[in-house]
Amino acid sequence: MGLSFICCQSQTQGAYLNQLLGNIIQQYFGRFLPSSPPASQAWQHPILLAVSSSATIPGFSHLYKTTLQIISENYLQFKGHAPPPCLASVLAFILEALQRTKSTEVCNVELLLPAVLKCLVLVNEPQVKKLSTEILQCVLESCQTRSGGEPATQLTSVFRRFIQDYTTVYDNQVYSVLEAVAALDQPLVINLIPAMTEALRSSEYKQGLGRNIVQREAYKRLLSQLAEAGQAEILKLENESH
Repeated sequence: MGLSFICCQSQTQGAYLNQLLGNIIQQYFGRFLPSSPPASQAWQHPILLAVSSSATIPGFSHLYKTTLQIISENYLQFKGHAPPPCLASVLAFILEALQRTKSTEVCNVELLLPAVLKCLVLVNEPQVKKLSTEILQCVLESCQTRSGGEPATQLTSVFRRFIQDYTTVYDNQVYSVLEAVAALDQPLVINLIPAMTEALRSSEYKQGLGRNIVQREAYKRLLSQLAEAGQAEILKLENESH
C-alpha cells in the first residue's frame, strides 16, 4: 500500500514526506467520507483500508497517529456550539478504525477523547451520542490493556480538563458521562473526585447564589457509585458549614 510506504519513509526522511502524508490523508479522507455512516461491513474508505491493512507493519503507529491528527484538526472542530459537518460519519469512521486495528495507541486519548466528550455534552443527536459512547468505551478498554502509567496519566488529564471546562454550564451532562465512565473504570473517576468537587465550588462561586442544591444532589448521585471514596466525599460535602 502506497500510504504505508510513504509512512515508513517519512519517519526517516523528515518534514516534507510527513507533510505529503498528511496532505494525502486529508484529501482522501474528505473525498471518500460518506454523508451518513454505512453499515460496518460496507466501509470501503481507502484511508480506513490503509490503516487496517497496515496494523502489523513497523510504520503503523505513525500512519495511525497522523490519520487521527488530520481528523481531529479538520473534521472534529466545533464552531462555537455548532458541530462539524458529517459528524456521525466521522465518528463512525473512527469507531471502525479502533475496532479493526484494536489499537492501544496513547494518541487515542489525546487526539480523540476531548472531541468525543464534547460531542457527548453538546450534541443531542442519538446516532452521535451512541457512536461517541462506543468510542469512549473502546478508548478506555484499550488503555486498560496497555501496561504502564502513561495512558492513565493522559486519561486523568483529559477528564480533569473536561470537568473544568463544562461543569459550570453542563453539570448534568458531565455527571452523566462520568457515571458511564465509572462503570468501565471506577478508579479513574475516583481519582477525579478532587477535580469534581473543585469544579462544583467554582461553579457555585461564579453563579454567586451560594450552594446549588440541585447540582450538589446530582454530584452526590455520582459519588454514591464511587465506593468508600465517594461516600467520604459525600460526608465532607454534607458537613460543610452553611
